[in-house]
Amino acid sequence: MAADGDLGKTSVMNRRSSAAFDVVVIGGGIIGSAVAYQIARRSDMKVMVVDKADGPATGSTGASVAISRCRYTVPEVVRLAYCSQLAYRSWGDFTGLDDPISDYTQFGALWVFDRTQSELKAEYERLRTNGVSAEILGRAEVLKRWPELDLCVEPIDFGDLEQHRCRQGSSFLFENEAGIADPAGANVDLVAAARTQGVEVMFGTGVVDVLAKRDRVIGVRLDNGDEIHSDLVVNAAGPWCNRINEMAGAQKRWTLTPTRIQLILREWSASDSRLPITFDGSTDGCYRIERGGSQILLVSPEIPEFMEPTSDPDHFEVNPDRNCVETTLAAFQHRAPGVKHAGTTTGLCGLYTINEQDSHPIVGPSEVEGLWLANGFSGHGFKLAPGIGAMVARSITGNTAPFDPDTNDDLFALDRAPLATSGGVFA
Repeated sequence: MAADGDLGKTSVMNRRSSAAFDVVVIGGGIIGSAVAYQIARRSDMKVMVVDKADGPATGSTGASVAISRCRYTVPEVVRLAYCSQLAYRSWGDFTGLDDPISDYTQFGALWVFDRTQSELKAEYERLRTNGVSAEILGRAEVLKRWPELDLCVEPIDFGDLEQHRCRQGSSFLFENEAGIADPAGANVDLVAAARTQGVEVMFGTGVVDVLAKRDRVIGVRLDNGDEIHSDLVVNAAGPWCNRINEMAGAQKRWTLTPTRIQLILREWSASDSRLPITFDGSTDGCYRIERGGSQILLVSPEIPEFMEPTSDPDHFEVNPDRNCVETTLAAFQHRAPGVKHAGTTTGLCGLYTINEQDSHPIVGPSEVEGLWLANGFSGHGFKLAPGIGAMVARSITGNTAPFDPDTNDDLFALDRAPLATSGGVFA
């Protein structure tokens, strides 16, 4: 963290020597743009977003699975996900844009997990009591709606597929209003909405240092040599968050690991079934049809072989491994044997920043005055982004706005105890 020895240096905006902005947000992905928009829509604070990428959704956001669902272990997270889902379902109202790019496609989400009746009832009650529309479906009802599916709940050993013996489940949780949005479009929309509220957004310029004076963060230095001074800096840098925190000497409590996640895309025709979003407990993977209906997206099984930690978020393999593709397709064929398994297969890889302790993010003030965190979303950033933006903005401005969650703003505080979780992508 660089000490500020010359506050009179000319900044990028040629501002006065006092704080040029009230808030600088590092990162213009779905989290950073949501934070900036939420602050600006409820206050007259001067906000700037800086991002070294050329434009929105070029980092983790662009590779998001973009599923909106609400089954979480912690009731407060259920409500946070639900308020975010309401924003995605009413995107024009939320963003204030007349013609937003993103929209919401409701598929419903089926959880094919091995659960006792009492465990299933508890999950159902947790959703219903927190406002989420859900039902428990028996095996016959699931197969009536989606006869293409197999309802095996026995965990698969991918090292010995030939020895697998299916064990059929009897009852399953179904989220009626779960669906998907357009991750890149939603990011572009939030940037546009933030700009209509007066936010200055600068892409193509990275942060190379965090400025400090008397142990307080006072701004950032950019890779072009310019400085931006601010009262607060929000680190929403996705898989690059550790670099920013190291510059500031912050956040040494939680282990946040940028991790390569592999996504497989297969052709899907108009004659193929309209399957629900399916969360597969036997493989720890999930599947969902793309918004246009021409492809199905398959998330690779959540096993260490297919989740590669990386120390350099700027350099990682963006194409899925052949073994991962073959295994993921085999897992999907096991789950949906009634589907025509043909067509061109492609894929992509993105980075999730995994919180190794509890799979939940770190959101709020850091231990260094003037630096706030929105880090470690573990693959849940898109689902929670509108609500996370509200939590940060409400804490900073003291003001509420439509679509705000009723959760405490310190739910994901740096000094909290680890939250309950079922682990990984399901949390």
